[in-house]
Amino acid sequence: MTSENATHYNNITLNKEQSIKVQVKYNSRAKSTILRIDPRTDALIITVPKVLSPSKIRCLVEKNSNWILEKISLLPSKTPFIDGQIFNLMGKHVIISHDPGNLGGVKLINETLLVSGKVEHISRRIKDWLKKYAHNILAAKVKCMAANLDTSFGRISIRDNRSSWGSCSSQGNIAFSWRLIMAPEPVINYIVAHEVAHLVYLNHSKDFWNTVGTLDANYQESKNWLRINGDLLQRVG
Repeated sequence: MTSENATHYNNITLNKEQSIKVQVKYNSRAKSTILRIDPRTDALIITVPKVLSPSKIRCLVEKNSNWILEKISLLPSKTPFIDGQIFNLMGKHVIISHDPGNLGGVKLINETLLVSGKVEHISRRIKDWLKKYAHNILAAKVKCMAANLDTSFGRISIRDNRSSWGSCSSQGNIAFSWRLIMAPEPVINYIVAHEVAHLVYLNHSKDFWNTVGTLDANYQESKNWLRINGDLLQRVG
């Protein structure tokens, strides 16, 4: 059971200039009001510990309008999956090439991603292909790192998470965001090491971080990379 519900408020105007979407999440476990910008939609997400009236929500938004507009302006440009677009795959540049006559679906040939079918299906086809590609790469890395710790794992799944790059359940099931496959490989290795370490320690204790370090000695650099560039991955596709 969850203590969280979401309510959507559309078109709240800031400084008589810009309208934004606002999503309010009521979470009884929240200790304070939290404001953040969704890097995919540019929407403002507000988490509050108790239900607030629409007028109080509007007041909260207007009070923080300068901060909100600044955060939105600092978001990187969006990178759509369209013909001719370049994006990163495991840290390497790949160019999308629409080839409607190709019967092979989606194929990676050197640094070109060939996509068949109708132009309006390019984005969906690429996302489906990336999810499968990510599963193959990440599953192999989990298997290798879990063996290094002499531990086992359950199911590996690929999702489109907004708030985390990976997760590990108490049953040993591991989930990753497919967008992680667009990060440099050392960053991918860090997230895999992080989740595999949770197979042994379901916390963030000193022993947990020491285990992450045994799997990825340079994890701190990758952690910093995600902190700086994570929004960029959320803006692709």
